[in-house]
Amino acid sequence: MSNKKFQPIAIGINESAKSEHERNLNAKRSDLRELSDYASRFVDVNDYSLLFTDFKKTFRDLFKDKFASQFPNLVSQAKQLEMVDCDITKIDALCEAIESNPITLNSDLKYTEKTDFNIYTKDEEQNKLFITLSRIGEDYSELKKNGLNVFPMAIVNGTNQALRYDFATQRLKPNITIFTSKWSRR
Repeated sequence: MSNKKFQPIAIGINESAKSEHERNLNAKRSDLRELSDYASRFVDVNDYSLLFTDFKKTFRDLFKDKFASQFPNLVSQAKQLEMVDCDITKIDALCEAIESNPITLNSDLKYTEKTDFNIYTKDEEQNKLFITLSRIGEDYSELKKNGLNVFPMAIVNGTNQALRYDFATQRLKPNITIFTSKWSRR
């Protein structure tokens, strides 16, 4: 029995999660800017942080305060909004989109949390497999560098696709999919 603790190895990047995160980040920033621009036509929006929580209610309160003297008490707020050409459904829709977006931004629209998109090994057995496959890839590169012509696809097929050939770098690399639960050895 060994006493060393398991240390996961970063073996790749979850590109789909990273791109989804980027889409959400850009969408939230876009929605916040659009909401700020539109709402500023009717009320003062000096700070983006005002838009983060329950802006539907905040907008209605700011609108009521600003336009209270311009309309008689008998005119409903819905009618007041209509009279100043304010599309409240647009504000509500943008507020809902902002509140449902899981990304957290500060008042400068900068991302506040560091997100790790790395894919890690799950146990010591996967660590050993990853290290072994990496070593085979390095050995292939060394053989190629010393003039021995070994066909990479033969090695890929020989490892049952546990290695993959990266044409961009012309190197054999561990196939990340073998470390996921979806991969089955044939």
